[in-house]
Amino acid sequence: MDLRLIIGTAGHVDHGKTALIKALTGHETDRLPEERARGISIELGFAPFTLPSGQRAAIVDVPGHERFIHHMVAGAQGMDLVLLVVAADEGVMPQTREHLEILTLLGVSEGIVCLTKIDLVDDEWRELIETDLRQELKGTFLEGAPIVGISSVTGAGIGELQTLLEEAVTRIRPRSALGFARLPIDRVFTLPGFGTVVTGTLASGEISVEDRLELVPGRIPVRVRGLQSHGESRERCRAGERTAVNLAQIDRDQVERGQVLATPGTVRETSQVTLHLKLLAGAPPLPMRARVRLHIGTMEVIGRLVPLTLQEIPSGGEDFVRFRGETPFPAVVRDRVVVRNFSPARTIGGGFVLDLGGRQRRGHLEDIEELRRRRQASPADMVLGAVRRRFAANVRALAQELGLDESSVGEAVAGLEREGRLRRLGETYLDREELERRIQGEEDRMRALWEQDPLWRGLDRQQWRREVVAELGVREAAQLAAELAAEGRIAVEGERVRPSGDSVPMPEELRGLLDGLRDFIAAGGLQPAAPSDWPRARELTPQRLQDLTSYLAERGELVRAGDIHFAREAIREAQARVRACLADGRDATTAELREALGTTRKYAVPLLEHFDQERLTRRFGDVRRLIAAGEVGGGGP
Repeated sequence: MDLRLIIGTAGHVDHGKTALIKALTGHETDRLPEERARGISIELGFAPFTLPSGQRAAIVDVPGHERFIHHMVAGAQGMDLVLLVVAADEGVMPQTREHLEILTLLGVSEGIVCLTKIDLVDDEWRELIETDLRQELKGTFLEGAPIVGISSVTGAGIGELQTLLEEAVTRIRPRSALGFARLPIDRVFTLPGFGTVVTGTLASGEISVEDRLELVPGRIPVRVRGLQSHGESRERCRAGERTAVNLAQIDRDQVERGQVLATPGTVRETSQVTLHLKLLAGAPPLPMRARVRLHIGTMEVIGRLVPLTLQEIPSGGEDFVRFRGETPFPAVVRDRVVVRNFSPARTIGGGFVLDLGGRQRRGHLEDIEELRRRRQASPADMVLGAVRRRFAANVRALAQELGLDESSVGEAVAGLEREGRLRRLGETYLDREELERRIQGEEDRMRALWEQDPLWRGLDRQQWRREVVAELGVREAAQLAAELAAEGRIAVEGERVRPSGDSVPMPEELRGLLDGLRDFIAAGGLQPAAPSDWPRARELTPQRLQDLTSYLAERGELVRAGDIHFAREAIREAQARVRACLADGRDATTAELREALGTTRKYAVPLLEHFDQERLTRRFGDVRRLIAAGEVGGGGP
């Protein structure tokens, strides 16, 4: 597992934080000359870190200065644990509080407080600062967290901090590598001989060398030329790892911080989302259409917020809001966001994405109720709701839509299947309740058609698919039909689907017509008359005569060879004569077989071609021979 430590700081001068990182890792995270000259972090810094146990980590050094909070938010995305750094000679500063608010809004739950520069203060001052810190941390995720006194000059506290980090590792849950790849980009640069390189913390999935990915926004296709993590070349990087990706066939000016590198088609590019937003207790009320800065992933987007139930969100209050950005941005459902005032830039609240596209209407009760359900939904509830909206979906599609990893979705669908709420069809899951409603409705309709006309032959398979499960492909629909037939829910006969159960009673008059037509054809033997020559045919419409003929053919009482219908008994007689003529491996010409059949060429040729299709015989030029029982594709009827 890759442990990510997000290092924040209080005060305008960051020497204590930078020195702490160097004491832990041996690496300097301030890269820019201006950072070193002024003694403050301006941009994000990164350092690989190996704990005494061998556990690998990546430290992300975020700026502490209030002017660079937007950089801090980008670096704080996706962390597992935070080291909140406070200088003992300065104590808690305004940006300390804002850092803590941002970390809380982003869902961080593990942390350690580092009180640096303890060599510059006496014990009494240090005790006073620690008391002040404890008060500030009340009600936050760092309440009760250990406070470690550290001096980067003397090395005091470094060993204790390493011990606490080792303990923290055991409480951090490894991230699943299932799901689509998603890397929010926090840094872009070029390397001579390599080209464009992007870095970030891999939020989900895996990235491998030669993967084809895309940059969002922009939908720019890219290829992964190379990968690094912790400064080491890799063939594959997994969710949770700090990852550097060398991209092929793209210029540096086409990429910027805030874009997401992702599996094609998985991350939505949008300009509007619906959020659940909670304002901080000290934030000013949020009016209608307030212009704000929304931080999502590593991107900052300027736009306006529209509360969906309130005219104005009070300080410390919450509401569902629609955010419309002034530029497109990448988003996934359940993404956490931080909201800051447009000017002066100050963190005022945060929340998470509930819907992509922001389709919910202000004041519309049904829309608001749906948002409430989504907000409180467990993964199983979310999955069930998504399947019900789609009727049919696979695990990957659900994970992409809901912003969950595939393992969570897999557990949810398995549980819902056991509960009888979903039906599995290969890799696809169907809403069982809706499926049952459709099947029953179609069965009632088919039975009504059957009772109206006992000659009704059932629905064509494709028509049944379109009317019952149009969301499924042809192969999946055929599999479902086969399963339903095995369960006795429907009957499948050839290319037709009809209700299961007993046949509709046949009226005597209709039964008489069927028997009469069959006997008329049978009377001709191997030279049968056409159905239209049947004396009673003139009493029927052409369609009705065709219905009678098709009914007998589908039940095997008549067999169609070419354009001619033969009685079942005549076909059996013809088969016996052909077998006798071709016995012992003999070949025979069409003329010889016609003579053996005792019929004219008009009837012999369609019969012989029918036997070829049925794999009784095979034609070789002018002759035919029997297909042996063990021959591939053979065996006869």
